[in-house]
Amino acid sequence: MGALSAPAQTFKPAERVYKKTSTYVSDAFGGNVPKKATVWVIGDLRDDINQVNAGYVDTPVRYRYWKDGNRTLWVLENVARTMLFTTGVTVENGTIEDISVLTYRESRGHEIQNRTHRAQFYGAKITDDNILDKPINGISGSTLSANAMKRMARIALLLHNDVTSDDE
Repeated sequence: MGALSAPAQTFKPAERVYKKTSTYVSDAFGGNVPKKATVWVIGDLRDDINQVNAGYVDTPVRYRYWKDGNRTLWVLENVARTMLFTTGVTVENGTIEDISVLTYRESRGHEIQNRTHRAQFYGAKITDDNILDKPINGISGSTLSANAMKRMARIALLLHNDVTSDDE
């Protein structure tokens, strides 16, 4: 009789859930969660987001967001090395108020969730060239994750400016 062979296993890093989306949204709006809205990614907005993504991920046809006055909140996903991770970005009056990793799925690079790294983004705006107006330092060993977080910050600012441009 032959020995039974175990099924092949593939390595999948554990998901690190730092905060649930519902909790992040509730905290950002002081418990008064606005209705979720949709922005369609067409025209110049699509071109700008494609430029930011630079082929790392496909640009979705729409994004869902929450808005109250000049504050918007975006839950975005981008690829660090091989897997998507989820980030919440709160933008008010065209500047980043908060950026937090909600779920991280890579085996390394999770240091981008550290408060000192995230604090670099606070107050950042986007320039006419679709780059952040302040330098963001990377983290040794987490370069791909840090770059993905910068892309998500830029996308959130582009989206915020698009959905609030009618308010001005």
